[in-house]
Amino acid sequence: MAAIAAALRASRNLVYPVRIWWLLLVCSMLLHSTAMSLDIATEIRQTPTFNFVPGFQIFFSMLYFVPLVVAVSMQSDRRVWAVARIINAVLSAAIGAVLYLQIFTLLTANGSSNPGDAVLIARAFDAIDVFLAAAATVRWLGTNNVQEYSYFRILSLFLWINALLPSIHNRMMLRHDYIWLDLFISAPYLFLFVLIQTARLRPAKPPAPALVRAVRSGSPIFLTMALVSVGIVVSRWHFYVGLASVLLAIAAYGVLNIFTQSRGLETEESLLASKERLERLVSVDSMTGIANRRAFDMALEREIAGARRTKMPLSLLMIDVDNFKQVNDEEGHQVGDEYLIRIAGALRVALPRATDFMARYGGEEFSAILPATDSAGAMKAAKKLHRCIADLGLRHPATPTGSVTISIGFSTFDGSSSHSPASLIGAADRALYLAKRSGRNCSEFIPVDGDRG
Repeated sequence: MAAIAAALRASRNLVYPVRIWWLLLVCSMLLHSTAMSLDIATEIRQTPTFNFVPGFQIFFSMLYFVPLVVAVSMQSDRRVWAVARIINAVLSAAIGAVLYLQIFTLLTANGSSNPGDAVLIARAFDAIDVFLAAAATVRWLGTNNVQEYSYFRILSLFLWINALLPSIHNRMMLRHDYIWLDLFISAPYLFLFVLIQTARLRPAKPPAPALVRAVRSGSPIFLTMALVSVGIVVSRWHFYVGLASVLLAIAAYGVLNIFTQSRGLETEESLLASKERLERLVSVDSMTGIANRRAFDMALEREIAGARRTKMPLSLLMIDVDNFKQVNDEEGHQVGDEYLIRIAGALRVALPRATDFMARYGGEEFSAILPATDSAGAMKAAKKLHRCIADLGLRHPATPTGSVTISIGFSTFDGSSSHSPASLIGAADRALYLAKRSGRNCSEFIPVDGDRG
């Protein structure tokens, strides 16, 4: 009763699922207390016949493990769907029903005076206790949550003591009916009370993340293993019941696996979609919708490496909108932004090859990477860009044509030299400066390793 009170106090102010775990432990102790209360009633009646295995006491004592199997099987993730909870409830009910059938196949409600039955029941208790202790220990060693760690640490230590001392008690009871032997049954609960009262809530060293993931994904198997084990045992006396138990366990685990894999695939697809959206946001200029400077730098590195590998030429065009500051000053920044959006769209459409790369380099400056394109091909592309901007007919009174024009400087990397992206950008920038000095609305070429070509 003291251990139950301590567990109830420990469960206060806790949230799901830690509170549920503590309440399951309380439920388990109440079932054990029911068995002990039946023993008290038997002693009060002073039954003259010595009973090794009183039926109802044994049933309630063995039933104590069902809430604890649910506890070690319950995942701490709130995202676990209702189907999993329903399956766990069905498996737990099935374990209790099969245990009831098995106990009262061997015993009557009044129990048995046969020591052989006592040995069989004792072995069953030993197996249950060791299974529970091992499962709780796995959960203890495989969590990085403070409250979860505290609960399963306490539960594991209690269950190992509860596996050892009652086992000694049951074997000595077969030879001697000493009253003091009952202390072996009470001692684990006294130990549990002390553990709860002195619990340390923080682990000394967090477990490895891989172990945590393995335990979380594998913990639902404990209920299945328990039902399979009980089904195998009961099949000796009730073959079809045992077979049905095993099949139910396998089917339930299969359904859980299907839902788990479905949820995993759904999560993976969602993460991939989010990753793609994030990459687009990071690499796309928010105003014009074309690639930004970061994406340009990455693409240029990639294309130069490819050009070196294939020994193919690579051309870079640096494009600047002529006298664009006057558009902002006279027409306003909103009109200027609209111009940049239309110019970016036109430049991108004018380079239809899938391998061509257009980006906003900064402000009113754009850049184009043309793989497998020599200086002659780059000049043709530049003329095409001039025409597409002229076709837009964006009003600009400060230019000779009365509409927006662009200046282009370009350079070509031949694929065989060791020039860097910076040297190619530098040559194209010098060519752009030359185009501006030459009156704008024109294109100029400077080789990557030389002056004007």
